[in-house]
Parts: sequence; C-alpha cells; structure tokens
Amino acid sequence: MKKAIGISAAELIVLLAIGGPALAEPAENQRFFVTGRIEEPSITVVASGTITGVGSLAAESVDYRPTDKTYRETDLAVIAGGRLTISINGRFDVWPFTLDPRSCTQRGKMAGTWTIKDGGGDFAGATGDGTFSGHFFTFARRGHAGCDEAALKGFVAGPMVGTLDLRRQQAWLGDDLAVLAQP
Repeated sequence: MKKAIGISAAELIVLLAIGGPALAEPAENQRFFVTGRIEEPSITVVASGTITGVGSLAAESVDYRPTDKTYRETDLAVIAGGRLTISINGRFDVWPFTLDPRSCTQRGKMAGTWTIKDGGGDFAGATGDGTFSGHFFTFARRGHAGCDEAALKGFVAGPMVGTLDLRRQQAWLGDDLAVLAQP
C-alpha cells in the first residue's frame, strides 16, 4: 500500500493529527461570545471551535479616543488551562460614555478587529485574528446636576469570529509522533 500512494498509514495518521502542509486551515474556526457588565473587572467569554470552554475576559489596558469614537484595548482571556492576550481595535457607532440627558442612557453598536498577541498555558504559541461586533447599553443615575457619568454602568454582548491556530503548540507532539511512525 505504501508504494501505491506514497505514504504509510502511520504517516497519514500523523499528518491528520498535526495538519500537514497539504491541509488548509479552515476559515473562521473560532468563535468567542462575550457578555457582561462593563463595570465588572471581567466579563464572561464562551469559546467554541479550536478552543472550547467558558472563561473570563478582562481588559489589561484601554485607550479610548472620543474624537473618532475608536478604542485600542489589550485583553486577557482565561479559559480552562489556557490564556490568550488579545489586541482589539474597535469603533463605536455612538460614544457610549455620553448619555442621553433625558434618560441617562446610551445604546449602540461596536465593531472592529482582534489579534492574538500571545498565548500561555494550554494555548502557548497560539496565533489568530478575526473580527467582532456587538451591542452595548450604558446608564447612570440622575442626580440634581443631571446624569452621573462618573458612575457609569452597563452591559456589552457580541461575537468575536475568526481563525485560531494552535499548531505551534502541537509541533513538538508532531515531531515525536513522526519518529514513532517510522518503521
């Protein structure tokens, strides 16, 4: 059989297990859904795809730019035994921190891109990127001077969809399996 197709069954199993060069990375193989209260230190992230599980997403740094309604953020996602540092470039359709003076609320959409900057634990060596979209609702109490925007609260929810590659983490396993597969 090896002469007929040029590859042994053991080599085929190794290629399928680690994804050989002929196997293309599937488009949009990862989905994260984030939801939570914006005033909390972290929000919930539900992952499905290459990484599956429930964890937390916390902002490590944020640079808000009200003049063009954009923001740059670095987040830490912790899911089971792994960590991902995610860089986010986003845009709001309406500035979430300026409340409607009549209702002391603001609602809107956000969208942008995300990139994996680093992985640790079970996700060491992870790479990936994609897009996100979502909705937010912000609010504050009304006082004698109007809306108390210093005590802003709210909710955010939306999907992050893209590709995620853990092959670098699996490369050492592939080398070991290739040695074991040799006759």
